Amino acid sequence: MHPVRILLTQHVPVNEYPEKLQEWYHSALKELENKVKHYTPLICEKKKPVPLKQYTPKIVKVLEFGKKQAGSKKEQERKQLIQRHKRELKGAIREIRKDNQYLARMQLSETMERDSARKRKVKELLGSLATQEGEWKAMKRKKWKN
Repeated sequence: MHPVRILLTQHVPVNEYPEKLQEWYHSALKELENKVKHYTPLICEKKKPVPLKQYTPKIVKVLEFGKKQAGSKKEQERKQLIQRHKRELKGAIREIRKDNQYLARMQLSETMERDSARKRKVKELLGSLATQEGEWKAMKRKKWKN
C-alpha cells in the first residue's frame, strides 16, 4: 500500500475538497499508517518443464547373420497372426477376382448366344422374304405372258 500512500499524500489536493471528504481522507491515511505490515508479493509457483521425449533406438541382438532374435512370445504370436491375416486376405482377394472373371465370362457367353440367335433368326426371315419375293415375281411374269 506504500504507492497508494505516496499518491494520497503528494498528488491529491485535499484542501479543495468538502469537509466530509477531508475527514475520510485523514481517516484513510491513519489506517494506512497504523497497518505497517509488509506482505510479500504473490508469486506464481514454478512449474517443472515438460521433458522432451527421448527417441532411443530399440536394440535387438542378432544371433545369426540376417536373423533377428524375437522379443517375446506375445510379439511373435502377434506377428504370426498379422502374417496369417495378410495371407488370408490375399487369398480372399484372389478368389473374388476369379469369381468376377467367371461371372464376366458367363455374361459374355450369354450375350454372344443371344446375338447369334438373333442373327440366325434375321437370316431366316431375310431368306424367307427373298424366296417369297422370288415366287411373287415369278407369278407376276406368268400373268404378263398369258
